[in-house]
Formats: sequence, structure tokens, C-alpha cells
Amino acid sequence: MAAPNAPRWSGLSREQQQILEPLRSEWNAMAQTRRQKWLGIAERYPDLSVAEQARVTARMQAGGELAPELRRNARDQSKRLQKVPPDQRPALGERWKTYESLSDEEKLRLRARLRTQPKIGLNSDTYKPIPAEWLTPPYLRQQRVPKLSVSHNDNSR
Repeated sequence: MAAPNAPRWSGLSREQQQILEPLRSEWNAMAQTRRQKWLGIAERYPDLSVAEQARVTARMQAGGELAPELRRNARDQSKRLQKVPPDQRPALGERWKTYESLSDEEKLRLRARLRTQPKIGLNSDTYKPIPAEWLTPPYLRQQRVPKLSVSHNDNSR
């Protein structure tokens, strides 16, 4: 069953508009599913604690300030993190805290090193170029095409 159409900004109640204010500028351009999600959050908003309300509002503001591509990247990253097994999540959190504790200069150096570092499996210790003969299909490797000799002074006609 499809979700009912979420109204445009002008169709929201005054209370919904007040809660969803950070999303006002992009509301009418949002996909229906995303509007429905935010309407559900707005419905639960009054029952949230003050801290949870502040967190939801901050997320709306942060999401509204992101360019669509960055927002998509953030959603993709979130989906990838949700796939990490629960027993490995604390280690990820510790690694993130370690990264966050680095100075800005150290973070820049680390990012630069990671950009220039070869991808897994292609580092200089394990990467060996493929021999050129491997690029030729096996059924052609031993077969040699004889060179044709063409004589330009052929007067045998």
C-alpha cells in the first residue's frame, strides 16, 4: 500500500510548520517518502525530551544546509555504518574519537597520505605488472601470422 501524499508546505498545520521550519525552503522539492518521514517525526516531536527535540532540530538544520550530493553521501555513509556488525561498532567509535583528537594539521597529513596510498592489493609489495603475453587470448598465443611479402615490381601479369 502506497503512503498518502504528503502536503506541500502551505498544506501543513501551523504546529507542523513550526516544528519543521528548518526544512521550509526545501519542503516542496522533497520526495514524498522523505516528507512522510518528517511528518512522522513532527507527530512524535511533542512527546520527545528537550534533548531529543534539540537533536532533531539540529539534524533538520544540518540536513537543510547540505548540498543534495553531500546529503546523499551522508545517507550512504549512514547505511554502510548500519551494516557494521554490532560487536565491531565500539572499535569504530574509538577510531573516530582518535581521529577527532588529532590536530587539523595531522588530519590533513592523514588525508593526503590516504589519497596517495595505493588501493588495497595494488601496493608496491604485492603488485606485479601483468605480462603482455597474458593479454593475448590463449588460442592466439602460439599462432603467428605470416608476413605477406608484396612485391611492387610484379610484372607477371
